[in-house]
Amino acid sequence: MKLLYIVFFNAPMGGLHENVYASALYMKKHGCEVHVVSKPGLLQERLESHGINTIPTDFSSVEETLESIENTSVNFDLIHFHPGRSKHAALKYGRKYEIPMVETYHGMWADELRKHIRHLSAVITVSEGVKGYLQNSISKYHERYYVMPNGYDTERFNQPIFHTNDSSELNIGLITRLDQDKQFIMDIMLLAVNHLRKNTRFKLNIHIIGDGTLKDEFVELCTSLLKNSNHEIIFKGWLVDKALEKAYLDCDIIIAPGRSAIEGMACGKPVISVGSKNYVGLIKNDNWQKGVHNNFGGAGQRFLNYEIGHVENDLDHLLEAPERIRTLGEFSRKIALQFFDADKINQELFDLYKIILKAEEVKKTLGYD
Repeated sequence: MKLLYIVFFNAPMGGLHENVYASALYMKKHGCEVHVVSKPGLLQERLESHGINTIPTDFSSVEETLESIENTSVNFDLIHFHPGRSKHAALKYGRKYEIPMVETYHGMWADELRKHIRHLSAVITVSEGVKGYLQNSISKYHERYYVMPNGYDTERFNQPIFHTNDSSELNIGLITRLDQDKQFIMDIMLLAVNHLRKNTRFKLNIHIIGDGTLKDEFVELCTSLLKNSNHEIIFKGWLVDKALEKAYLDCDIIIAPGRSAIEGMACGKPVISVGSKNYVGLIKNDNWQKGVHNNFGGAGQRFLNYEIGHVENDLDHLLEAPERIRTLGEFSRKIALQFFDADKINQELFDLYKIILKAEEVKKTLGYD
């Protein structure tokens, strides 16, 4: 199977990149020839280090992007693309050569799907919440939707470390991009830091794991809130692979959206889930299904859905009874194992590709429209 992935992004790294990276590696491992069209940068370098073919483009010209794809001289069997500028080249190339197309949606953004859904063999969403949003916006083709959430690397995150109540220090990790589209997450974190500065039971080390255009401003605000306290901000920047795994394991509590929330759960940590669109809160018995449903904060209306004092109460729930940290970490791990094994999810994607291609074969063999 010859697969063409096309992905456009603004930020140099993020959950979108990890989604494409994981799928590309899985498909190559299972015998597919994989090419990825993307901007030059870290994603391209990581893919090439694993033998994935890349087609670099800045997406400024659809014609130049198409020419770059055609220069590979590969007769692709299927195109899988993501919203944004990716769609222009994907749709034009797919329709020109009559190649089946699949598109994945990661959040509440329709991106003109109404205009081109009829050309797609499948629309994949990372949660039921995102699927519901798109289907409420577009009345037709509901049968073409499939939910395939972000998953965690089961080989990487296979040795969880659960909390033990034997320290006067706690590490709290925020894992997110620090860009404008993540402003809600940063605002919630500022509320959290302002509340944590008053805690005298523990010395709190707040690890900021991520990077972005608002990094300097955000880190400075967090640091200023902890002035004259015993607590500390530790900026770790953007991490991947083993360094990212270690960063999760070094933390006692994780605050994160989407894929990062899932990875934190896989590491056996209690997770306070806050996404770019919604605050789910501390994942426990009464809200875990909500987290799964909306990709841990990817669907909602930000502060319109937020209950004042929620993040402060969630932090107090853990800090006032530290034994809960381990119990909820063990619970988180169970959820990750059950729903977010990346190999199982990518196998579903691989099987969907095969069915789509078989349908195309039947169509051509029997002369169906």
